[in-house]
Amino acid sequence: MVQSANLKEAKERGGRLSYPTRVKLTKALSVFILIACASCVYPFFASFKSNVATFGGPVLMGDVISETDVPKETLDKIIVAYLPANSSITLTKKYLYNLLKKRVGIIDVEIDDIPVVIEAKSENEISNEEKRNEISEDTISDVVLKELHTHYPDGTTFNLKSQTGKVIDHDSYSITVYATTKSSPFVRVTLQKGGRIVGYVTLQYNAILLRKVAIANRRIEKGEIIGINDVRYEEVNIYSLTKIPTLEEDLPMMANKVFSKDEVIDMKYLSEVPPVIKGQIIKAYSNIGGISVSILAQALENGYVGNVIRIKNQDNGSIINGTVEEDGTIKVFEGK
Repeated sequence: MVQSANLKEAKERGGRLSYPTRVKLTKALSVFILIACASCVYPFFASFKSNVATFGGPVLMGDVISETDVPKETLDKIIVAYLPANSSITLTKKYLYNLLKKRVGIIDVEIDDIPVVIEAKSENEISNEEKRNEISEDTISDVVLKELHTHYPDGTTFNLKSQTGKVIDHDSYSITVYATTKSSPFVRVTLQKGGRIVGYVTLQYNAILLRKVAIANRRIEKGEIIGINDVRYEEVNIYSLTKIPTLEEDLPMMANKVFSKDEVIDMKYLSEVPPVIKGQIIKAYSNIGGISVSILAQALENGYVGNVIRIKNQDNGSIINGTVEEDGTIKVFEGK
């Protein structure tokens, strides 16, 4: 066997293998690693739509994904944007990927330069399918609610606001759902007989989806890091909001505006916590003549990876500049 021969050769050479043998073993190991990696898979995958038509209101991650194995309940908790009626927004796939990655970890997503365009129409028709059977006054509510639930996330409830028209003699019907906002869907049931329209029944609903969102416990200044002790969580109907709410799993984040006490924390005005925060004592280093010299310094400003920031040498008080590294250390410019 090859293995036995290699061991015999190694013993004869005092534990050392010949160069040709080492090359063969290296190649064999490389093949093994490639095979092992080929069997590795991402926990989840997802692909994004290029164009999305929706109602006005919060846009959920599930609205912009065309195919995925991420659980639906997870997608329904991720709000990617807020759109009023008659407006549109363009998002990058990298932005959506980062939101998704924050919730599910590593995920296989093809990211290209094609943007995701989301349009909220003032009156968006989402269903108009003819049914070759009949409904009655007793069953119309259940039929309409079943249709509405196919277009809303799980957990959504619907309260009937008004109903006009009556169910009259018919042999088929169709259901059309309209909405200017997700909070107020409007349903029209068209009754037909012998291929002719004989009547309408219209129903107006309030749509409710409760989520625990972050509300400021105190005034939060711009640049502050918002943690779990700075907010409280209250259940609100996210369809009634005009902002992107911050959920329990989103914090900590950094505030990019001032938030008043009792204000809903809008994700639009938050950013990821930088690895270096103003006032933090951090390690800084410089390579001088091939020798690495390190000091303790105080950050004079926030810094993300790759940013050049000012720091204060703790030993002599001098102000120097350096680049933020991935591990949160600062690489000081040579000669500074």
